[in-house]
Amino acid sequence: MTEANITGTDGADSGTRIERAAIGMLATWMSERYFRTFRLGTEDERGPFDATLTQRANRVGVTVGRLWERGDDAAAGLEALVSADLAADGDLGGYVLWAPPGVAMPSSEPAISEVRDLVRRGLHGLATGERRELRVPTLLRLAKIDGAGAYVSVSGGLASEWTFMSEGISGAFHLDSREIHRLPEEQAEREILISQVRDRAALLEVAEISAIEAHDTWLVSRLPDDQPSGLTVIGAGHDFDGGDAAAMRRVMRRHVSRAEEQRFSGNCNLSALLLVGALAHLDDERVTAALRGMNPTAYGALDLVALVGDGQVRQVLQPRQLPWGT
Repeated sequence: MTEANITGTDGADSGTRIERAAIGMLATWMSERYFRTFRLGTEDERGPFDATLTQRANRVGVTVGRLWERGDDAAAGLEALVSADLAADGDLGGYVLWAPPGVAMPSSEPAISEVRDLVRRGLHGLATGERRELRVPTLLRLAKIDGAGAYVSVSGGLASEWTFMSEGISGAFHLDSREIHRLPEEQAEREILISQVRDRAALLEVAEISAIEAHDTWLVSRLPDDQPSGLTVIGAGHDFDGGDAAAMRRVMRRHVSRAEEQRFSGNCNLSALLLVGALAHLDDERVTAALRGMNPTAYGALDLVALVGDGQVRQVLQPRQLPWGT
């Protein structure tokens, strides 16, 4: 395998763990979708593919690819610390921290211990396949720049909410929310953030700046097959630009080409390309649009394209026919 060998055992490095976690999620998703049991094949069964899934006599050849060039160097350290904590507690489950785009894992104290404790507490009691949001303390910075006007300009994670934030505002403001990398899924929680900003804005005079205590929202989940055990961090690091569609398409085309090569070199009943995305929310994905923009002959040998991100699996390309029937 080009990126990492996926077998039935835990991967040794962070990259291997990411692919192993993703393939387990795909196996569970396919089992639930097609009402059949898919299992991870052995290393001997893999052939030219990154991994294989088996369903009775049927064989699914899987190519796995991450949609970013370079990961977060500090992720492996956090994985090791939290995994050791889980093992010490007798917890053999497999968990994922889905780091939002732009988030860098801590590389020095006391930030390492703070995130370690936050994640460990967030994993407690998670059921198999369950997702849970974590609240990470952070600060927003609000400045009143003019007494006239009625709007809030926003940089960072709350930029999409600027129109709601501006309702009823007296004056012109700028909000720095660059420390927010992922908004909560629940609209009610987003409205709490907006209300905090509007309430603080009512107290500011022109040229005043105020810090507002808030929370970034990260996500953790428990893997459906608890493999690999311990913690896996899935994230692209601080320098990753999730809005760079051209870079994403470039990486994606490489994976499509590699999947086609594996399909022609190997033997399977169904070929699948499994992409792993660094996403704040699954609805932010651009893989579906990118695939539609490609020449269909480029991926004509592939039966299934799926995306893993934000603790979920999404089908991007549906198989034209299934080897096990409908």
